[in-house]
Amino acid sequence: MRPALLAPEIVLFLGGLAALLGGSFLARTRQWITRAVAAAALLVAAALAALDLPGPAQVAMEGTFTVDTTTGIARIVAALGTIVVLALASDEIAGTPRESETYALLLFSTTGTLILAGAGDLLVVTVGFLLASVPLYGLIGIARTPLSAEAAMKTYLLGALFGILLLTGVTLLYGVSATTSYAELTDRLADAPAGVVAAGVVAVLGGLLFKAGGAPGHFWVPDAAQGAGGAVAAFLTTVPKIGAVIAAYRLVTMLPDTLAWPLLVALLAVASMTLGNLAAYWQSDPRRLLGWSTVSQVGYLLVPVAV
Repeated sequence: MRPALLAPEIVLFLGGLAALLGGSFLARTRQWITRAVAAAALLVAAALAALDLPGPAQVAMEGTFTVDTTTGIARIVAALGTIVVLALASDEIAGTPRESETYALLLFSTTGTLILAGAGDLLVVTVGFLLASVPLYGLIGIARTPLSAEAAMKTYLLGALFGILLLTGVTLLYGVSATTSYAELTDRLADAPAGVVAAGVVAVLGGLLFKAGGAPGHFWVPDAAQGAGGAVAAFLTTVPKIGAVIAAYRLVTMLPDTLAWPLLVALLAVASMTLGNLAAYWQSDPRRLLGWSTVSQVGYLLVPVAV
């Protein structure tokens, strides 16, 4: 199993649990301790990832999780990005009733992002998707304003839809290959019915693009950016994209050459860039403008995946 290879993810998850427990037992005036715990967990995770970065690519958990340079960079960038979010959130949520819960949800979502980045199995992709997505619903609604409640509901409903879509894709790919491991899918999908494989890949990509905030799963992003708190908006428009885009890259690179997947990804990239930029042009609210702008940025991130 080699659990040591998953040390950054384990540290972040335990840090989230510690922040959650701290919020239950610490006085409101001492909630800053949970912020310190969360920041320490993120720094330790980034340091552990940096130590593993120069090493060769390895696999953990029976080959279902890949630890390579891409995973290492994603770990460092996501951890440092979340530290920046914690710094932004310090004045915004310090002393509020949901301070510790916010830190815990940020760490849990970051853990899911890292699981997505290293996933080498369709089931691990599903776990990472859920762990990265579910905390976001709480983070968006935690501001407890009418806009945040509406945004949280929209994100939840779209998350349920695209989560089902992703699971449908996983089911189709497993049905024609009898495996969920990327190491075995390449050869087995080459002999599978192309139509079923294409449908499965499109469904999984659709779920990942919801997580990244790109077309066609982008509808929640502007509302969430507008309704959530400032620090949460900064988080959900940046960090989750890292794992989702890398997961999409790992998925398409293991597909057989019989599928024209570069064209599909290129079309999705063009759709995200076009919709994001054109919709941003008509916005009067700066947060909605930035939300639509992040949709277009997903398109730019997908360009290297397509080529």
